Amino acid sequence: MRLENRTVSDMPNEDGDVDWKAVVDLLREGKTAEIPCAKERDYVRRTTQVVKRAEKKGIAVDVLRGEGVLRVEPRPAAGGNDLAHNAGEGTAYRGERHQERQERREALRAERAAGRSQDE
Repeated sequence: MRLENRTVSDMPNEDGDVDWKAVVDLLREGKTAEIPCAKERDYVRRTTQVVKRAEKKGIAVDVLRGEGVLRVEPRPAAGGNDLAHNAGEGTAYRGERHQERQERREALRAERAAGRSQDE
């Protein structure tokens, strides 16, 4: 299977900066994204940015430095799972965290209510 390389500078956002949504969309599709970098500072800054943004979306990535570009490739899942299956992981994780927070809130409310009824 051949992965499609797509240079993100082909799709700049209104600021002329990297279109991060396009990068994440390409990675979710299992494609390689290329981010143009003119200076050494850009390589360092954009490497950090792309790793953080991908991890927030639940996508593991490999970042390779090329001639004037950063090549960002989705990393296959360790368990051999399908990339399409992993694309929704970030959402599922957020849902789990939301559920846990909700349960903690309800437990605290119950404790407070029990404390008030003991005081009365």
